[in-house]
Amino acid sequence: MIIFVKNNPCTMRKGQNFDKLWNTEADFDKIYKIYYPKLVRFANTYLLSISDSENIVQDIFLQVWEAHGNIPYGNHIHAYLFTAVKNRCIDFLRSLKKRETSHLSDVEQKELDLKLYSLEMFDEQGFTLDELEKAITDAIASLPESCRRIFLLSRMEGLTYKEIAEQLDVSINTVEGQMSVALRKLRSVLKDYLYLFLFIC
Repeated sequence: MIIFVKNNPCTMRKGQNFDKLWNTEADFDKIYKIYYPKLVRFANTYLLSISDSENIVQDIFLQVWEAHGNIPYGNHIHAYLFTAVKNRCIDFLRSLKKRETSHLSDVEQKELDLKLYSLEMFDEQGFTLDELEKAITDAIASLPESCRRIFLLSRMEGLTYKEIAEQLDVSINTVEGQMSVALRKLRSVLKDYLYLFLFIC
């Protein structure tokens, strides 16, 4: 399995080059573990098949792996991966609409049109990678300290609630409660970036 970083993705500094985020396959495995489920969940919000979502995300990580040291996008891993999957979903839905329209039911056709429209409208807003990354960083930074710490351990370091509870010496119920608060606040802060909420959460 191709799976990503020596640097903790929670502490990446603005301007840090993407190609310096991993040096070994073990590093790459860590980022893959953290971001793969988020990206699949995001893609599957718009695609009609979980297998199509998984294939798109696998292709994105394969592209990242093969382009190691030669990625022209620079800087921000959150926004880079989000944008890559978003654009690939748009291409996939456009192709599907041309290829499979006659085989879809009326309900499926309407669902496809709505999902494609939603993604295209977001794409037309023309957010840059810097702007997307800033939205994510600012949203997480807006959380109360305890919520932010638990959220980062869960969503950015891939720890289970049990592992977080043991590391912070708190109960699992406390972790669950703080995560609930964090997600509620992030949904509010990212109300204009619902796509990003789906991606990071």
